Amino acid sequence: MKKAAAACLALLLVIALAGCDFNLAALLRKEPDWDNITVEPLTTGSPFKYYFSQLGNKEKQAYNNVLETIGEMPGEVEIPYLDEEELTTFFKALLYDNPELFFLGRSCNISIKGLKSFFVPEYVMDKEEYAQKKAMLDKEAAAVAGAVAGTDAEKELAVHDWLVDNVSYETGETGSESDAFGAIVEKKAACEGYAKAAKLLFDLTGVECYVVSGVSKAFAEQPENHMWNIVNIGGDYYHLDVTWDDPINQTGAGEPRYAYFNLTDEEISKTHSGYQSANACAATRENYFVKNGLYFEGYNENTEKSIARGIAAAAEKGRKHLEVKFGSAKTYGTAYKKLFKDEKIYEVLTAADKASRKNIVRHSVSYIQNETFQILEIIFETA
Repeated sequence: MKKAAAACLALLLVIALAGCDFNLAALLRKEPDWDNITVEPLTTGSPFKYYFSQLGNKEKQAYNNVLETIGEMPGEVEIPYLDEEELTTFFKALLYDNPELFFLGRSCNISIKGLKSFFVPEYVMDKEEYAQKKAMLDKEAAAVAGAVAGTDAEKELAVHDWLVDNVSYETGETGSESDAFGAIVEKKAACEGYAKAAKLLFDLTGVECYVVSGVSKAFAEQPENHMWNIVNIGGDYYHLDVTWDDPINQTGAGEPRYAYFNLTDEEISKTHSGYQSANACAATRENYFVKNGLYFEGYNENTEKSIARGIAAAAEKGRKHLEVKFGSAKTYGTAYKKLFKDEKIYEVLTAADKASRKNIVRHSVSYIQNETFQILEIIFETA
């Protein structure tokens, strides 16, 4: 009788566990009390591990275990047991924080062996190919970073401009357009490649930065997946989208634009959405236009003088365009009318030519309107 009762109890226990979708191995493993364990980041990999900081302790331990050994391309790495959501979160953090891990594919699995769990990675190249590409990436990235100096703001501008000047936007099927190697070495990248290359170069120059993914939508276009950066400059966080500052098929193509240089959450929301960040972007002090005296709340003679000085300064740098930004739709409309309908722009060009060592053509000019951000791009010529 006692035997039968024990058998029934055992059967009921198994049914209960199955009904609750328990993992029996996980139950028997006696997992540590992760809520009361501190897991510090490794010094390996990126010095700025934003996504690591957002993980729970169990996922942090998995992240550390993999980061410590993945360079040897093992078939598996022992980690704490993770469910599907935890696995996805930890793996995304690993890839987003560490752009040098471009030998990893986009998928992975958990393998359970007895009471142990293992991370099973996917590799898109072998160790020999990775060693060759990593050496090329390290050399090129070090050369770029070595030429960058000054404050964090100056470093940010230099990295932004280098990427725009040297990388062309391209989507393809090789995969390298979505990583730092494609951008920095092959000089071709899609948005993910731009963002991860920026992250890698900022890591090397000591500027805190992380990548964010979401959705972007230009005027009259369908929303599409997109990736950009958030940077910490002077203690404040800003959105930086190098991809959308790199012009395509426009006059002066290759010269940097700055519409997406250090935006607030409010401004980036005009075209970008669906991202998550623990750091609010609310400051405007390091916005490109604000910092360079190219942001105007009103329009008057002083505005025209400032624009003339800006054109002269751009010409001195070998540029042939200047962007100026206005604080309201009304001011933007007034500036457009005065400069291009009333042709005040020719007086501005004359003043710019007098202030520059370059021969700025006074009678020829074109422009591009960006009504979304209330920016006028003035495209000029030099003789």
